[in-house]
Amino acid sequence: MDVMKLLIGYGNTMRQDDGVGWLVTDQLAPVVDESQVRVIQTHQLLPEIAASMAEAERIIFVDASIEGTPGEVQVQHVQPAAQLGEAHAFTPSELLRLADTLYGQCPPTYLVTITGTLFDLGDNFSEVVEAAVPQAITAIQRLLAD
Repeated sequence: MDVMKLLIGYGNTMRQDDGVGWLVTDQLAPVVDESQVRVIQTHQLLPEIAASMAEAERIIFVDASIEGTPGEVQVQHVQPAAQLGEAHAFTPSELLRLADTLYGQCPPTYLVTITGTLFDLGDNFSEVVEAAVPQAITAIQRLLAD
């Protein structure tokens, strides 16, 4: 299999800023080399994603955050969780632990977030989140280029 990077946008697209992971990956999908970057969009992180993670050379998750200054873009290096939770949806660090446990693979993994302000029902984004999307895309493109 060719070397591949994995870009995972997730969140609830019907909860305003929570859907920013989808917005960012929607904008990146047409411009990335699909032979080198696989884009996944999902409402929640399910254990099945660990198999794709195990095949990747680098993983980038994209999500909204409630922590930080509204519109702030944060890039965090993700470490495997010490243990798996019991939830039906996982965090990026829990999925990384699962990929390591099941497949013996723990590729470099990053989480890019944009701090949101609107999380009510709706499909519109706050102005600060929309304004931060280009910065998040630039950060992701740097991570993909490394």
